[in-house]
Amino acid sequence: MAVGLVAALWQLLVMTGMHHVLMLMMLNNLFTIGYMDGVCVSGAFATFATFGVALGAFLRLKDKKEKSMSLGFFVSGILGGVTEPTLYGLCFSHKRTFATLMAGAFAGGIYGGITHVAMYLLGSTNILTVMGFIAGGTSNMVNGCIACGLSLIVSAVLTYLFGFSGQELETAG
Repeated sequence: MAVGLVAALWQLLVMTGMHHVLMLMMLNNLFTIGYMDGVCVSGAFATFATFGVALGAFLRLKDKKEKSMSLGFFVSGILGGVTEPTLYGLCFSHKRTFATLMAGAFAGGIYGGITHVAMYLLGSTNILTVMGFIAGGTSNMVNGCIACGLSLIVSAVLTYLFGFSGQELETAG
């Protein structure tokens, strides 16, 4: 449950800089026991949920400018691990997307916590995140990928269905 809660709150922690507190714990675990687990992997699930918000917005929005920006946010995220464009360029404009982001992160975090996913590398969270799960064995890799995919898919679907008010969709189209 704690992994899901921290994952749901992760991007809010990032925006305030408070995620650095957890980063110290993550680094300590990585350097002393050789891996990060529990709340230390919450950020990965939250990051993939952020990518899902950008994808869901791309699929839902009609306005060409917002649609293309959302695609750019998704690509910069999935390839480079950059979440700030989605957070500041999309979530601040469409407040409901914060809730869909948190729900997706929570879903992936719960799954990752239940299956005890651990990461063995510290790096940018992007499509190459699978590399961080490999050292834990096949089960850890599969469960890590499922948790990240779950975060992305849940937030994308929820963003598509509930991320925008009717007024936002009308004024943008």
